[in-house]
Parts: sequence; C-alpha cells; structure tokens
Amino acid sequence: MKKLDYRKMSISFLYYPEISTENIPGYVLLILKRLAEEGFLSFLVGGCIRDLIYQQNSKDWDIVTDARPEQIQEIFNDYKTLLIGRAYQTVTLIMDSNIIHISTIRDDKKQGFGYYQKRRDYFLIRDLLRRDFTINALAWNPDKGLLDPTAGLRDLQRRVIRSLAPDIRFQEDPLRMLRAIRIACELNFTVEKKTRSSIIKYACLLHRVSPERIRGELYSIFKTSNAHKGIIMIKQFGLEHQIFSLDKIKKELMMSKKIKPVNLLGFNMFREDLSAQLALWGRLNFSSCQKAQIFYLPLIVNLKFNKRIIKKLKILLSREWMGMDFSSGIKIRFLMSELGRENTKIMFNLRKILLFSEQNTGKINKLLKEEERLLKEELQKKSPISLKDLAIRGEDLIEIGISNGKKIGEILQLLLNKVLISPESNNKNVLINIVKELRNDFNN
Repeated sequence: MKKLDYRKMSISFLYYPEISTENIPGYVLLILKRLAEEGFLSFLVGGCIRDLIYQQNSKDWDIVTDARPEQIQEIFNDYKTLLIGRAYQTVTLIMDSNIIHISTIRDDKKQGFGYYQKRRDYFLIRDLLRRDFTINALAWNPDKGLLDPTAGLRDLQRRVIRSLAPDIRFQEDPLRMLRAIRIACELNFTVEKKTRSSIIKYACLLHRVSPERIRGELYSIFKTSNAHKGIIMIKQFGLEHQIFSLDKIKKELMMSKKIKPVNLLGFNMFREDLSAQLALWGRLNFSSCQKAQIFYLPLIVNLKFNKRIIKKLKILLSREWMGMDFSSGIKIRFLMSELGRENTKIMFNLRKILLFSEQNTGKINKLLKEEERLLKEELQKKSPISLKDLAIRGEDLIEIGISNGKKIGEILQLLLNKVLISPESNNKNVLINIVKELRNDFNN
C-alpha cells in the first residue's frame, strides 16, 4: 500500500470562530475544559462538527486529544471509562448516561513522547488528514475555533463526499465505502468522482468486513429519507454483489437487470419498516418472492439482522405480491387470517409499488383505488380473523360432547373459515348450533 508522506504535503488551514457553544452540551464542554486544565490539546471532531455548522442537535460527540488513554482515564477517574478501538487508543467515557468517545492522536512512536509533545499541532493535522472523508476532518476547540486542513467546509458547501486519499482509506477499512453512501444519503450529498472511482475499484474488499458492521451501515442507509438513492449507489458502485457474497447465491443475482426508479421510491415509503424495505430489495433483485425466499433470505440471515426482522421478512416473502387478490372483503379477510392485518396491508403496498411500474397506469390506478377502499374497510371493521377471535372455545366443544383434541382443532378451523366468509356468524350460540348440526360428520 502506498503511503502518503505528510511532511511533504502543503498544509493550509484556517481557524473559524463562528461555532456557538450554545448547541454543545455542558458535559462535552466540561470534558474539553478538564483536558485543557491538565495541559492537553483537545478538539471535537467528525459528524458533530457538521451538525454544529448546520445548527442541528448531534447524537454523537467525538473528541481527539494528545492525552494518552491511561491519562484520560486518570483525568476522568470519577466517571466510568472503557478502553476500545485498535490497540486501545480510544476511551469511551460514560458521563451522566451520556457516551463520549475520546481518541488519542496518533503519533510517531519512533521519535518518543517528548518529540511528540513539541509537535502536537503537527500530529493533530496529520491525524485529521488521515480521516476517511474531508467533511469528517473538521475539528473544533472553544479557544482555537474551527480547524479545516482538508477543505471540508468547501465540500460541505459543494455537498460532496470526498476522501483525500480514497485508495488508502478504503484499503485500511473497506466499510468506509458503505459509510460514504450512508453519509451521502443522510445529507443528500453526492460522492465525488475520484472517491466514487475508488469505491468501484476496491468494492471487492468489502468481503473482509464482518456481517454485523455491514448490517449496521445498511440499516442506517434504509433509515434515511434517501434510501432509494442509497440502493442505486450500492448497485452502481458494485457493492451489492459483495454484500450478497455467499458463492452459490451470488450467481442467482440478476447481474444486468436495472431497477426502475418508481420501484425504488418504495424504500422511502417504508422508511419506518426495515422488514418491508428488505423484502422489496430482495424482490427487485431476484424477480420473484419465491426466489427471494430461497436465495436472498439466507443472505439477510447471514448479515445478522434481528430475529424479529427476519421473521416478518419471511412472511412478506411468503406470497407473490402480484398474484394476491384484494378484490373482495372475503378474500381480504382470508389474507389477513393467514398473514396478519399489518402484513396484509404492507403486502398490498408492496404490490402497489410493483404495479405502478406497469405502463397502463390509468387502468391500474382504478383497480388499486377500489382494492385500497376494500382493504381500508376491512381494517376498520376489525372483523374476526383468528382462532382467538372466535366466540367459541375448545372447552365449549368439549361440553357438547367432542373430546378428541385433533377433532377440536379441525372444528375450530372450520368455524373460523365460516366466520371469515360471514363475520356476523361469530356468535357463540350460532357456532354451537353449526357444530351440533354437523356433529355426525365430525364423528365419522
């Protein structure tokens, strides 16, 4: 891997005083103050600086300092601290239920600590120059202001994600390729040409990253209001086939098929439902729910998604959406009985997304409006759709002389089918009379 020689680089930067401390929590300012009182350099860095510039509340506060991890722990010995990160160079500080990451600035170990102390400003700049993207290489200190050695502010104004040395950064940690897409989606930015080319070049390295880390970035991409944009970039940059990396399954991917933009808007529609987004992604890539169940579902399981997410995804892929019939209340009730109310509604909307990719939108619109009306009516009625909704129980059947457990289950299912066809028949006396009339058939 080719290394950058930072000593030969022309470093120009400015300090900007305009960030207000009003948007910074008191506990964060206290950390900076304590480090300064102990004679250490410290700066806020990364995404929290972008949030401060945009005057938004930040969730994550990251600090860099020239204090060693053990010195950080000593300074904050009245709070809980944890050593994390490569070679334990980051201290996680827990202060009043707030989590702050404090990282030690990387130095030149060959030269010794005394040399480092004399040139700590240089090492801070070098540390920022090594960061993944320029907009994450911004640093702020209440006394010195905003430090911008990589023209990150300019990139914020241009709304671009740019890496100073993308080939090196992506080889160091291939997850940064997905992170570029995630940040672009969060901020509605574009990825700069050289950075984009480097992602395409090194996409194959994504297999080095653990499934859990990949899942985390995908989850964050799907949560943004530009999830459809993220899916397009994942595909265009060649990362999709690396994410779907099980050898026997990767071959089933539709290598050249383009996903229509009208379909991708569905990712935004289901922003609060990860299972629905994953179902749509699988269906669009594997052309049918059946194929997605066989080839795609194992990939999602491999990415270690939550069991609840997987369970719901299995249900959403259990039927072909295009073949589902919402043309009558009876058919809708049977679907809700099999799939659940919420899942039926989601699958209708997934089917709607696919249908809107057809050319005859006028005819489809008319069909969907009528089906949507019927579905809405059934959801509002809250008709009985499961065994627990029946007005009769197994004990009631035992009282009238049906003791076989298997028969009881069969009878209850038959009664449920009757109620799904005629919800008004869900009356205990009515159902008992039906059982009595057919008792001979049940006993045969």
